[in-house]
Amino acid sequence: PVRVALLLGHGMVPEVPGDGVFFVPSWGLDVDYHLTDNWSLGWHSDVEIENYMVTLPDGEEVELEMPLITTLDVFYRLNHNLLVGIGGGLTLENTEWKPLMRVAVEGEVPMNDRWEWTPTLFLDQRLDGRQVWTFAVGVAHYLLF
Repeated sequence: PVRVALLLGHGMVPEVPGDGVFFVPSWGLDVDYHLTDNWSLGWHSDVEIENYMVTLPDGEEVELEMPLITTLDVFYRLNHNLLVGIGGGLTLENTEWKPLMRVAVEGEVPMNDRWEWTPTLFLDQRLDGRQVWTFAVGVAHYLLF
């Protein structure tokens, strides 16, 4: 079966200028294909819906304008309600595509036989050294073909 989810989240960006961290809102769209009861493939896309400044590893400050992230992930079901995943992808930052790796933990809380709540925690590790932690909650629907 195919599962489609729409999520609303907040990312924690530690590389902002000044003290502390910055929380940026995001929308996500996930499309997952379940290969078996335990394994699935997911195409996950997120857009951070705010512009913000980051400090790059070389010390340069850059304003990111609504970064778009897309990943292809593999998930393994630990039990009925919990999955872990890993994958790779790209982030579009100011017209430049950059590679990243993602590690995720997803929950599935059934509402009925085809709808569920899906709390998600994931880490996007950019290969330039920056990272964003995101917590999102969404609603998912299983499509039957």
